[in-house]
Parts: sequence; structure tokens; C-alpha cells
Amino acid sequence: MSEQAGRQLRVVVADDDAFTISLVAGGLSAKGFGVATATTTEGAWQLVDSTEPHALVSDLNFGPGESGVALLRRVRAEYPWIGIVVLTSHASPELAVDDAADLPTGVVYLVKSKLAGIDDLASAVMLSISGDDDGASPRGMTTGGTILVTAAQADVLRLLAHGASTRAVAEHRGTTTRAAETMLARLYTSLGVADDERSNPRVAAVQLWQQGRVSVK
Repeated sequence: MSEQAGRQLRVVVADDDAFTISLVAGGLSAKGFGVATATTTEGAWQLVDSTEPHALVSDLNFGPGESGVALLRRVRAEYPWIGIVVLTSHASPELAVDDAADLPTGVVYLVKSKLAGIDDLASAVMLSISGDDDGASPRGMTTGGTILVTAAQADVLRLLAHGASTRAVAEHRGTTTRAAETMLARLYTSLGVADDERSNPRVAAVQLWQQGRVSVK
């Protein structure tokens, strides 16, 4: 996409990672977009509410507190004409946040590791603004090269990635510790890390999550 194509278009970029903010904002600015940034969902909302940008580019996981999904739902409800681009590390939103089912329809979904360059992101922003995407399924959510797990396994994997113990997994899932142990064993088998004697299956599972190599069936 040419620099001229993005000129005069305002974009808010929201991510709790400063490095990502720098790369994305710098790249979009180079393409001619006017960019404002925020590292929290509340900060992003304040920018959206005060500047009414043409598009919002947002991560889903902002750590403790409100998720990116809540932010996107608020933006869609109050400013339905604003284009929304989700930029996340995970091929399926269920692996990023626990309220993934509430993700608004019609968003353009991009996985960070799949981006070939800033042109891909700039094109996604333009697509979100034009509204040409039918929203039938988030863009970028392909299973090629990823390991498929069930929604329940995705929930457990996300808990592990945030440091949950087996007991904490059991409490979250409303089951016994023994049942949670069985769930973990099945998860490790699905991920192909159960029989790897060279590594701890819990650590290996979290590494796959961090690398965005897992997707939900």
C-alpha cells in the first residue's frame, strides 16, 4: 500500500507491549497514517472517544483487568463505523483471553508471527475501514502449521501460560484435581509434548502457546 493511501487516516494502536507499539506505530506512520498509541484498554478507549479515529488496532491480552475484547465491544457499540483490527500472538482468540466468545463480528484478525511486513497491516487497516470483510471468520485464523486443540484445552493452556497450578486449573474448571490432571495429560498428548523426555511437558506446552503455534478446532 502506498504512503498516499493512508494519508489523513487516523489510527489508534493499543498494546501493552512497548516494543510492539513502537514497531506498529512507526510502520503505520511511515505509510502516512496519523497514529496515537495506548498501553491500556482504558487509555485506548479515551483516545477513541476523544479523537474518533478511522480504525483501532488492538491486542487482546492486556494482562489483569479488562481484556481487549471488552474494549472492542465498547468501540463497536459506541462507534460502529470505526474499523477494528485485532493484532495478536495467537491463531485463535480463545488462547488469548477467556471472553473470546464475545469478540465482535467483522473484525480483521491478524496473527503477529504471520505478518510478512507492515504492508500487510496497512492493508488490514484499510480493509477494516472499508468494511469489505464479511466478518464470517477472523482473518488470519488458519490451521496451517498450527496444532489443533479443543476449546476446553485452549482454556486450560491459557491458564498454564499464566502460571496456574493443577489445583488452580481444577478450581477454574469446577472439577477435582485428579480430573484436572487427566485434562492436562490429554492436553500434552494433543500438543505432542507428553512423551518428550528432554523437556517438562508443562513448559513445552506454554512455549507452544507463546509461539502462537496452537489453534482451536
